[in-house]
Amino acid sequence: MPIVPCFDPNTGASGGPTGGGGSTTPPSPPVATKEAVAEDGSPSAKTFSAFTDPDNVIASYSHTLTNVVGSTTVSGTGLGAYTFSGSANGDSFVLELDALDSSANVVATAVHAVDVAPTSTGPALETLVDISGVTSYDFLTQGGTGGSGGQGSHTVGGISWDLDYLGTPGPTVLKILNGVLYFEGTPTTRAMLNAYMGAGGFQTGYWPMFGVVSVETTVSPPLVWGIAQNLTNFNGGNESQFLLGYNGSGVEDATSLYTRENTTGTNYNTVKAWNSVLTDITTTPTRMACRMMGGSWTASYDQGTATLPTTLSNLTHFSARQNNDFNNAGTPQNRNYLYLNLFNDCSLRCVVYRGDLA
Repeated sequence: MPIVPCFDPNTGASGGPTGGGGSTTPPSPPVATKEAVAEDGSPSAKTFSAFTDPDNVIASYSHTLTNVVGSTTVSGTGLGAYTFSGSANGDSFVLELDALDSSANVVATAVHAVDVAPTSTGPALETLVDISGVTSYDFLTQGGTGGSGGQGSHTVGGISWDLDYLGTPGPTVLKILNGVLYFEGTPTTRAMLNAYMGAGGFQTGYWPMFGVVSVETTVSPPLVWGIAQNLTNFNGGNESQFLLGYNGSGVEDATSLYTRENTTGTNYNTVKAWNSVLTDITTTPTRMACRMMGGSWTASYDQGTATLPTTLSNLTHFSARQNNDFNNAGTPQNRNYLYLNLFNDCSLRCVVYRGDLA
């Protein structure tokens, strides 16, 4: 019987044929990518680069979105484009694209990560008077001389307030709700509130001070307010005064704002009289601001919003004249009180900033 030679028909080597089928190179994904999105920005649509697949193993793709922070959603197919919805500042998520073979096995995975910058807070202005965080305080039932409301000292928003009815029976409503002061009264049932700014309000020339009062009313005139050196309720000298609903002649007018400085007693200097140029204050919110350095100050106002500003800039309309040192002493003056002389129904917001950062 003849002997059959044993050799590999592919290589000619003896010993018989080797195993068949050959070898394959597995697919590989594109390089992982990452996008950093600026604050308030939107993630860009993502299209993946092609996978390396020399043996054509990839039959389809499947994507998965994992939210590390937030609740972003995604839509797209294949290599993309994939678009993202619902992202917000501070969100972070990862999009994975799986390459599948004909049996739906994962053979390679591409990764794209996205981080959205958080909301920046930045430094905050120091406040001398701020009632925005006061949820509820009733001056008629809390604090005061006897502890059950009324005239006398009240501690609100971390500072001392003095309440005086100015010889009248007092108002029917005087309370703070969610940062807004509500007053219901008349010239014969009025209230004077003085907020003591303490050491923070003691000006020696190196802090700017910015006081803002925002008023909504259906009655004109609603109040007179200002920043003062002395606790004398009104016209005590060294006072900036804002007379909303009065013209420069002291006549009531719902379209006017009169600003002046009280030097001593009943002596006044007109700062700016905006006569009959405002929108009727009974139909739109009015904001007024006193921007002060020592004794030098500028008056300004705007209308249409009750929201308090968060900068030390003058409001839209401001006086061309900057008044200096009420008593002409040539030295910075002390400004220790924000006063609110209330005599007709109104609601108001108020803040006094000290011009440095917390």
